Parts: sequence; structure tokens; C-alpha cells
Amino acid sequence: MLEVRRGKVLFEPGDKRDLLYFVCRGLLAVQWWDEQARRRIELLLPPRHNVATRPNLYARGQLHGEVVALRRSTVVALPVPALRALKEHSLEASTLVHVLENKRLKQYRHKEALFLLADGEERYKAFLRNEYMKELRQLTSQQEHADYLNLSRRTIARAIKRF
Repeated sequence: MLEVRRGKVLFEPGDKRDLLYFVCRGLLAVQWWDEQARRRIELLLPPRHNVATRPNLYARGQLHGEVVALRRSTVVALPVPALRALKEHSLEASTLVHVLENKRLKQYRHKEALFLLADGEERYKAFLRNEYMKELRQLTSQQEHADYLNLSRRTIARAIKRF
């Protein structure tokens, strides 16, 4: 188990470590910086969520963003090669990997549905109404909402005022 302080980067693109991070306590994120030096949060990782340093256990490429602790966190780091080997020989491990991957994909599907709304205020209102996103809303600040939804704080303020 790793105790990680807020702001600590666990993984950067180009890092040679091949790990799956499972969040026991706290909050991690996959983030990157756009051309205007604005932070973009791709994925939020509350307790019981995970992220690997590659898109899936068999991919050759890595994440294009960094894995960072948004809050003080407790994390388990599992080596992907060992997890992949265990998955191939154990039905229980295969089921575990399937559950972990589906949890991550579920968040991507909900976020993708929000991005179908071009209007920023409507996107934020849909984020507020989305039951799946409730835990993420409660754990994060409005600035983190803005970075996750590619919105400005001003757009969020207008959406809240009109909600």
C-alpha cells in the first residue's frame, strides 16, 4: 500500500513502470494539460476505482495523461504483467479484472454522454442531475468539475444560478 500526498504524480507518460493503481482511500485523477496550459481531467478515481498505466492489460501504448493524487490517498499498485498472468490462469482474477475495467468504462460512458451536450451550461446541469456522477460531484471542487467537463468556472456559476 502506498500513502500518497495531495499533488503527487504517480505516473507520467514515458514512465517505464507498468502498474494498475487501485484507490483504497482518497481521490486520484488522470489529467493532462492542453495547448493553453489548462488542466483537463480525463478520469476521476474515487475509492474502489482503478486505472492502469496503459489503456488495457494487453495494450502496448501508455496513458497519454498523468496519474495524480487530488487528495491525500491510499493506493495499491499492482504490476500489470503479474495481473495479466494471474488473469490468464484464474477465473476469479479474470472476473476481478473484468469488474475493474467495467467500472472505468462506465465512467467514460457517462462522461461521453455529457459531452454530447455542446452548450456548457446544459452540460453542467446534466452533470448535476446524473445519479452516477453524484459521488464524483461530492468529492470534487467546482474547479475540478470545470477541468473534468472542459468548462470555465464562470459557465458553472451561470449554470448553478439558472438551475
